[in-house]
Amino acid sequence: MSKPFSVAFRQKMVERLTGKNAVSATQLARETGVNQQNLSRWLQEARSLPLVADRPKPVRMWTIEQKVRVLAEACRLDGEELTAYLEREGVKRAEYEQLRLALDEGGIASTSTSKRIRQLERELARKEKALAEAAALLILKKKVDTLYGEDEDDDTNGQNEK
Repeated sequence: MSKPFSVAFRQKMVERLTGKNAVSATQLARETGVNQQNLSRWLQEARSLPLVADRPKPVRMWTIEQKVRVLAEACRLDGEELTAYLEREGVKRAEYEQLRLALDEGGIASTSTSKRIRQLERELARKEKALAEAAALLILKKKVDTLYGEDEDDDTNGQNEK
């Protein structure tokens, strides 16, 4: 029976087979002691998977001054000029629209969002209390059942003795 290999180990081996300074499956098998057929199969499986971005791009933290500068310069542009400017600045069109709408609304959206968050937090706290109470009742019921046992006179089967 072959020993199972972790997913992380398999990924590391596939990286060695495909990354910089890639080696052949035969050579890697000699180095690691893993069966060459396993390495080849892992490589084939990895190639059949859809491509996924290696690492997500770090989220850019904007200062207020940067946001204002981008909005001020972008408001004078339109069409392809605006698109080119946003690409140079590393701003997606959706992010630009979000910034512009937030400026137009003057913070109204953030106030309504804060109210909604507070409302949801209150509702969550209420539900957590109810859940804790239900759990306590279940625990108490189990304790009572274990202390007193089932009532022997209770006919739960629906059969009556005659």
